[in-house]
Amino acid sequence: MKGRITKSFIKRSTTKKQHVLIVFLLASTLFWFLTKLSKEYETIVVYNVDYQNLPSSKLFQNNPDKQIALIVKGTGFKLLREEMKGAPLKMNLRNVVWNGGYSYFLLSKSKESQIQNQLDKNIKLIGFEKDTLFFELGFNKRKKIPVISNLDLRFKSGYNVANKVFLVPDSIEVSGPEIQVDKINNINSESLKLMNVVEDVYKEISLVKPKELDKLNYSTDKVQVVAEVEKFTEDSFEVPFKIEGLPVNTRITTYPNTVKVVFQVGLSNYKKIAASDFKVICDYKKSNGQNKHYLVPKLIEKPSLVSSIRLVPDRIEYLIQK
Repeated sequence: MKGRITKSFIKRSTTKKQHVLIVFLLASTLFWFLTKLSKEYETIVVYNVDYQNLPSSKLFQNNPDKQIALIVKGTGFKLLREEMKGAPLKMNLRNVVWNGGYSYFLLSKSKESQIQNQLDKNIKLIGFEKDTLFFELGFNKRKKIPVISNLDLRFKSGYNVANKVFLVPDSIEVSGPEIQVDKINNINSESLKLMNVVEDVYKEISLVKPKELDKLNYSTDKVQVVAEVEKFTEDSFEVPFKIEGLPVNTRITTYPNTVKVVFQVGLSNYKKIAASDFKVICDYKKSNGQNKHYLVPKLIEKPSLVSSIRLVPDRIEYLIQK
């Protein structure tokens, strides 16, 4: 029993000594830390910066530096407090100097007193890490640009768009720094793919904004795809053709003397189409120059309401009579 008591006493005594040692080390460390903080140091402190009072009608053309590095001097306590403060420094840009084009600059030393007044009174401003600050400034500009669609509409057999596919709006207005506005001449829409379409299309799609032009404003972020869809039927007309480039006093006989124009048209427009709406020619001079012994019919006029047009036959045999 006596042995057990002795061991327990030794263990408690050792633990107490360890606690005392830890307290002593913490106190020594704290004293050393406070001693260090009470001394003066010269160091670099990075501040956030808030630019103010740009020249009249000017704005940043690209994002300026959001931070500024100052060489300062003060006690460790004050420097630590200054780094933790977090409030941005105000930088007056009213007197920036033009350097040609969009380029402007500001000598850091010219803002020394303004910056010093914003620091803690016990912090001394020694200098700036950069002796010159550069900016790109210009005017605010507006421009209208077209929207480029990225559509893949596939219609079910026997169906097609009645007129054409519309984008609403088909152009938008952009505004912002002129250096960025001048770089954009159109804007793409997101892709839209629809399969086996049989009904009218009304779909809203977003615009793809260039990431590198991050200061632009857009009159809208989305456009609507509009397409009237209807059932189509196939029809055809026998159409006479005209021969061009035939030498003077030359007679020609063709086989056949008409071509069949085969086309598709929406049911709602079926009765609006006539044979006289189509014009077909054959260029004798071109065929002869290419040593072809036949003429190639070419459609030069057609109504806008038809699609999928083909000519039958696609070559015309002929006989020259001089």
